[in-house]
Amino acid sequence: MHKRVGDRAFEIGYWIDREMINQGYATEVSAALVKVAFEIMDARRVEIHCDPLNHRSAAVPRKLGFEHEATLRERFPATDAEWNDLMIWSIFASDYPGSPAQKVQIKAFDSANRQIL
Repeated sequence: MHKRVGDRAFEIGYWIDREMINQGYATEVSAALVKVAFEIMDARRVEIHCDPLNHRSAAVPRKLGFEHEATLRERFPATDAEWNDLMIWSIFASDYPGSPAQKVQIKAFDSANRQIL
């Protein structure tokens, strides 16, 4: 989770090896991070950014109850000469209760190995 999107806001980033796609890892980990953000870190908003051409990546926030906020044109550098568009997905604290992300069962522990979720 990155804190670069504002106060009490987090951006989730993920990358899955080509040989490991379609196994639900990005969705499972993202759901756990959303739960931690809202239930432990008192987040106001969580975002996921992805390339609109990466349909598998865009499926993750869709599955978890995020809303597509915007697609920004030529926002992300692909190479020194090329820029890609960037989709921004968000879920707010008020939308979290009852969302698919909230329903995921996880266990979370603090650094002293005490269960906090």
